[in-house]
Amino acid sequence: MKLFKIFGKIILYFFIISFIISLLFFYLYSRPKKTQTPNTPFDFKLNYEDIELNTIDGIKISGWFIPNKDSNKAIIMLHGWPADKGDILANTFFMSKKYNLLYIDFRAMGKSGGKINSGGYKEVLDIKAAIEYLKKRGLKDIALYGYSMGGFAAIFYSINYNDIKVVISDSPYDNIYAILKDFFKFYWILAEPILWFMNFEYKILYGKFITELSISKNIEKIKTPTLFICGDKDDICYSKSIEGYNSINDKIETVILKDFSHNESIYYRGYEKIVMEFLQRRFE
Repeated sequence: MKLFKIFGKIILYFFIISFIISLLFFYLYSRPKKTQTPNTPFDFKLNYEDIELNTIDGIKISGWFIPNKDSNKAIIMLHGWPADKGDILANTFFMSKKYNLLYIDFRAMGKSGGKINSGGYKEVLDIKAAIEYLKKRGLKDIALYGYSMGGFAAIFYSINYNDIKVVISDSPYDNIYAILKDFFKFYWILAEPILWFMNFEYKILYGKFITELSISKNIEKIKTPTLFICGDKDDICYSKSIEGYNSINDKIETVILKDFSHNESIYYRGYEKIVMEFLQRRFE
């Protein structure tokens, strides 16, 4: 009987420790350290407007609008985690040659308001605010370009709304749970309980289990022409899974870059050509 009580206490302490660790990491991941890249479109000889958007859940979103007087089309530019709009500016502003661009800081990042970031799920509301802004400016042909977390959020926006023309999703993670599972594997027997608690904490805070938010589980729901870009050494993007997306859904195109890891695809020498050729075929 005494041995049973000791064993019971060990199990109880085990789950208490797992719960405490899960809360700590959930807090850290939900409140990323804010970074503000010093460069602006002006550094690339581009005229732009500082703008502020309001989401339907009351978050102020900071953005840059780069106008193109010769175009009636616009692309919303979506950065990764944890970063800001300036982080992708230097490697993506080439799209301004043909289109209006709107760079935004996701909630709780860059200069935007909000204290909590969901890793791509609630950020769909930030994208919605950006789209409504562009519509008010008379720009109704809208595309999404997303990088890493931005690519993940762009995909889920396209699944839930039908007011965009195309999506370019560069190096999106398939799901948040898989990334956390890889990170917590070093915690050995604590890993599964920690993830279990974090899954429920996400559900309580955002109304969805992390495990529900998977691109591969929702690939057939994509109705918007979509380009996936991923390096073949990108274990965040899971390039082997992405390779098969176009065989499941004919709205999808895939480009796998040899010898590129996560956050490197944007530096591929032929990157501009890949992006602009897709936009010319699907967005013109």
